[in-house]
Amino acid sequence: MNLTTRIAIRHLLSKHNFGFISFSTILSIIGLMLGISSLIIISCISDGFNDVINNKLSGIDGHIRIRSYLSDEINEKNILGMDSIFHAVYPQLQFTAPYIEKHAIIRKGSHSEGIILYGVTESALNDIFQLSRFAKKQPEFINNNSIIVGSALAELMDISDKDDVILLNPQKMVSHQLLKAEIFNVINIFQTDFPEYDRLLAFIPIEKAQSYFGLESKITGLILNIEDPGEVENADLILSETMGMLPYMITTWKERHASLLNWLNIYDIPIKLIMFFITAVGVFNIGASLWMIILEKTREFGILQSMGLTKMQVSEIIIKEGTIIGLSGSVLGVLLSLCVLYLESVYHFIQLPNDIYFMAYLPVKLSLFHFLIYPIITFLITIAFSYFPARYAFKIIPSEALRYE
Repeated sequence: MNLTTRIAIRHLLSKHNFGFISFSTILSIIGLMLGISSLIIISCISDGFNDVINNKLSGIDGHIRIRSYLSDEINEKNILGMDSIFHAVYPQLQFTAPYIEKHAIIRKGSHSEGIILYGVTESALNDIFQLSRFAKKQPEFINNNSIIVGSALAELMDISDKDDVILLNPQKMVSHQLLKAEIFNVINIFQTDFPEYDRLLAFIPIEKAQSYFGLESKITGLILNIEDPGEVENADLILSETMGMLPYMITTWKERHASLLNWLNIYDIPIKLIMFFITAVGVFNIGASLWMIILEKTREFGILQSMGLTKMQVSEIIIKEGTIIGLSGSVLGVLLSLCVLYLESVYHFIQLPNDIYFMAYLPVKLSLFHFLIYPIITFLITIAFSYFPARYAFKIIPSEALRYE
C-alpha cells in the first residue's frame, strides 16, 4: 500500500473536529448503496416481469399464425403441404399444427357464457399452447367429446373436473335458426393468470370441431412455434417471402399483443429515473463530504506538502478518498440487492393480485449485466466528481495553510 492510499484511509477513519463530516460520509455511502441496489433490483424485477408476461403470451397464444385473407376457413390440403417448406427455409421452426377457432356458447345448468373455442390436435396442447405449464394435470383428450376450460370460466360457472357441459353453436342460431347443442366432458382446467384467457378459451379435439361446425376438411389456419419467441419478426419476414403472393396472412404473438408489450417497454422508465436521481444524490453527497474534509484538513495538507509531498500527491489523496467511498457504496449496494433478490426468488414474499398483474408473486430475473453496469458507471462518476475537490486541494499553498499555526 503506497503512501497516498494509507493517508486517504486514515483521513476517512480518523476522528474529525466536526462530527458531521464523519456522519455525512456514512450517509453518502448509504445513499450510494441504496441508489445502486434500487437500480439493480428494479432492473431485475422488470426483466423478470417481462419474461413471465412474454413467455405466457407466446405460450398460450402460439408464436406465429397463418390464416387466409379471403375467408375464415382454409382447405386443409392447401396449407398442410407447406409444412415441409417452412422447415426447410426456417430451421428454427419447432412445431406446426392446424387449428380451428370459433365462437361458441358454453352452458351448465342455467348459466351460459360466450367462449372462444379452439379445435386442436392433442400434441398441440403441449407443443403449441404449452398447457402443461398451466393445467392442473397433463393435458390430453380422453375422448372425442373432451373439453379443457380456463380457471376463471370454471369458477364463474362452478365447473370442476369430469363435469358435463353443453356447447351451443351460435352461427347455426343466426344463419339457420337451428339450436345445435352437444354435451362435452370437462377433463382438465388451466390457469394462465390472464383473466381474459382463463375466462374465454376452451379446447376440444380438432376432428370434433370440424364435425361440430360442419367444416369437413377445412381449418382456420396453422400455428407455428419457433425456438426463440423473441425472434418472431425474423421468422415472419422469412416465411412471408417464402409464401409470396399466396392469399394468406401471417400474424405473430407480438402483433396480437402490441399494446401490452408497448406498455411493458415504457412502464419502468419513470421508476428507473427516480432510482437514478437517488443514486445521483448519493454521488453529490460524496462530493460535498470531500469538500468538507478538505476544508477541515487544509492544515494537514499544508504540513504534508511542507514535508515533501507534491501537489499531485495531495490531489491523489482526495481522489482516492472518493474512490474508497464510491467503492464501498457500490459493493454494499450489490450485496444488498443480491440478498433482496435472492430472498424474493426463493420465498416470494411479495405477493401480487394475479387478476391485475397476471402473476401471483413478483418475479425476478438475475442478470450479471445489471450487477456490473450500474456499480461500474456509478463508481466512475464518483471518481469524476472527486476530481473537483481534488483540484481545490491542488491549489493549497503550504505557507497560507500554516500561516496562523
